[in-house]
Amino acid sequence: MKRNRLLILAALAILLATLWGGRKNVPATVSLNGQETPVVLTEDEHVWLTVDPATVTATGAMAVLHKEGIPKIGYGEQYYIAQKVYQNSRTWTEVAWIDGFSGDWFAHLIVMGFAPDNVPNLDYKESNLPVNWEDMYGPLKPGEYLFVKEVVDPDNRSSDRYIGVEFTVK
Repeated sequence: MKRNRLLILAALAILLATLWGGRKNVPATVSLNGQETPVVLTEDEHVWLTVDPATVTATGAMAVLHKEGIPKIGYGEQYYIAQKVYQNSRTWTEVAWIDGFSGDWFAHLIVMGFAPDNVPNLDYKESNLPVNWEDMYGPLKPGEYLFVKEVVDPDNRSSDRYIGVEFTVK
């Protein structure tokens, strides 16, 4: 009886440790362009996103891309907005584009860690990303959403990955 109680307590401790400590970099699953894509919602190799809740409206927000401990990171103007599928899930689906949006993206790569004149500036650790999604997605209804950006090491373009941050439209 005492042995069973110890086994149950040990299993419960392992489960709690996994849920508490193991979720830091567990990616959410986001359907982007019809493909299931892992998106990290917390710090990923020293790169992460934030959204100031005070800036969120139905038509846009101010997102901030942060980097720490690495010399540079690249990103483009492309982004995605996804909506949570179920209240407590980690599954998201991209919001559909409005009719008439062509999906044309600027191919310009912005390298964070350099000043605009291409002079190295390792103190450059944040990049403000004002986002107006009204032309692409239209105004968002109240709910839980995910802002997703693709980031890349400019010296290793095969290192592309997606990072995201949750936000709420009230």
